[in-house]
Amino acid sequence: MDLSRIIEIFVTFFIIVDPIGVVPIFIAITTGASKKLKGIIAYRAVVFSIFVVLLFAFIGKNILDFFGIDINAFQVAGGVLLFILAYDMLNAHFTDIKTTKEEREEVREKLIEEQAVWVVPLAIPTLTGPATMSSIIVFISNSSTIVEKIAVVLSIVITLIIAYYFMVFSDKILNKLGTSGLNSANRILGIILLSISVKMIITGLKKLWYS
Repeated sequence: MDLSRIIEIFVTFFIIVDPIGVVPIFIAITTGASKKLKGIIAYRAVVFSIFVVLLFAFIGKNILDFFGIDINAFQVAGGVLLFILAYDMLNAHFTDIKTTKEEREEVREKLIEEQAVWVVPLAIPTLTGPATMSSIIVFISNSSTIVEKIAVVLSIVITLIIAYYFMVFSDKILNKLGTSGLNSANRILGIILLSISVKMIITGLKKLWYS
């Protein structure tokens, strides 16, 4: 497995998880929480997300086989999902694929009492949403060796660890970059993800056509 392929996989997952875009969401749903509690929430969210990642990496393909879903068709669907996510990033919107405004408002009101935001909506669907899950299955299924599969899993795990530090230092990042800075960074990542999604769709269609 060459270095360029590893970089492509890592960049793809980094943009899908979007640690930069997680910052304002994390701040919104942890308003009123102490610094210690924010750290605990971020830690639990990442640990739970890694569990979900490993689950889909190991049994994701079996789920598709159980329902009789062709991996190439699933790749096209995953590409479309990434396209929608990239489009929203270009427009600096928080897509409903991750979390809705209503969810964030509800969670913020219940945060202090329940302290369970690390599961929903932080771990799922913000960190590991449908786009992440579908991409894991596609990349694992298209990996021909154990080394490639390990590279896929490590890429997403490392990205989630990076997201953890973005959440822990979210207040400082927002103060440094500001809302406009975060939006600009998201637009740049959105352009890259848009290209990746188009490539994924075209590859899936070609395989479907010639299969």
